[in-house]
Amino acid sequence: MTRTTWGIRRARRTTAPSGRTAALSGTVDAAALAAAITAAAGPDAGPVRHEGLRVTGALDLSHRRLDVRLALVDCVFEGPVDLTGLTVPALDLSGSALPALRADGIGVDGEVRLTGARLGDGNAQPRPMTDPSDTATGARAPRRLQEGTATGAVQLADARIGGNLVLDGLTVADAGAWSLLAPRLTVGGSLHARELTASGSLYLRDARVTYAVNLHAADVGGIDATGLVCSGGFYADWGFRSSGQVLLRAAEVGGVVTFHDAVLADPAGALLLSRLRVPRLRLDLREPPAGQVVLQDAAVGVLVDSEATWPAPGRLSLEGFAYQRLETERPVEVGSRVAWLTRDPRAGAGAFEQLARSYESGGDERAARTVRHARERHLSRHDRLSGRLWGYVQDVLFGYGYAPRRALVWLLSLVAAGSLWFAHHPPRPVGADGRRAWDPVLYSLDLLVPFGGLGYRGSWDPAGASKAVALVLVVAGWTLATAVVAGARRVLGRG
Repeated sequence: MTRTTWGIRRARRTTAPSGRTAALSGTVDAAALAAAITAAAGPDAGPVRHEGLRVTGALDLSHRRLDVRLALVDCVFEGPVDLTGLTVPALDLSGSALPALRADGIGVDGEVRLTGARLGDGNAQPRPMTDPSDTATGARAPRRLQEGTATGAVQLADARIGGNLVLDGLTVADAGAWSLLAPRLTVGGSLHARELTASGSLYLRDARVTYAVNLHAADVGGIDATGLVCSGGFYADWGFRSSGQVLLRAAEVGGVVTFHDAVLADPAGALLLSRLRVPRLRLDLREPPAGQVVLQDAAVGVLVDSEATWPAPGRLSLEGFAYQRLETERPVEVGSRVAWLTRDPRAGAGAFEQLARSYESGGDERAARTVRHARERHLSRHDRLSGRLWGYVQDVLFGYGYAPRRALVWLLSLVAAGSLWFAHHPPRPVGADGRRAWDPVLYSLDLLVPFGGLGYRGSWDPAGASKAVALVLVVAGWTLATAVVAGARRVLGRG
């Protein structure tokens, strides 16, 4: 056994039976630790593993190549750890505590593990990521970074990891806005961050993950995964919590994106999923989100949601959102689903038509007609006064073409009313040939039908109140016919 002095404290180094340097112990200087790691990482050496060290100073292993796996487990680093550009077969920092990890451009053939590690300056004050235009929620993190100036407690920009990136149980308590800063990160396996706790946000813009991103029960200040490509799934569920925005804009996920049982909490918990592409999307949250849910121009195969956790009116964006099928744990009435659409104040005809097509694909033609009827009502409310009045007439008479039986009821009701009146107030005949017998039903029907004619209208001449009744029937007939034609054209043109 030998003793060597590094810095201001003494550390113990033992020699393994094979003759190479084994683990250090006690308190060591960072420079001496780096030298020991480099010396022990020869081509024929086994894994380098150190446990329980207290490291003074800043450990710098940047731009080095190690041919053996490196494990610094349950260590306490008083200064930041710089692994920028390091090449190593595998890296394990599980259980360690360090102010910051700089590992931009690191290349790892196998796994990187920070399970149970603790990073940051100890400031656990939440730093939610909010809309840059929002000035009401206090401290904010910008969604667009100026790379080279932004910093994070864990930096993995352009990192290349051949296996899994394991951040399970990682705690980041830091005054900075970004807890994980990893643009263009490439992970050959999965990114596991179950029960991760971060005071700031995770920046995964343009990251590439071969399998899954697992954030079960994580608690973060927000996520920016714009442009993420993941062939497995994105699991922010089972107690996942974000106090800031979660961005998956223009992301492509091959399996499922799920926020089942997730909480998007105050002050700025929101989902921005515009242009997302995924076969299955679950939005059945634990409670309604604090902020917006933006699905504009997203395309999913199946949307699974919950009526109880729909966002508040005015906080939903659906225009251009395309889906093939809707699923819920409990059935949702078509009227409630229409109300879901109208929670988007800018919802246009396309949003209603998309919902109608989803009902049609499921074989529910009646629900599809109900949605298209509601679409016309919704669009009419935003028309000019004349358009709103004409829309009201069409709705009452014919349901904009989607309630044809209503027109028949109106026709039969008007014929019955006219027949009852003229049966007791027959008009005088025109001419004296007497070739046509008086029939109040046929006379009323002839007044109502604006085209063709049965010959009764010109054979009898009403007077006084009967003339007013006849005029009402003629105007009602023209109005009903115009509404029917307009509704039929609308159904054929849009439906």
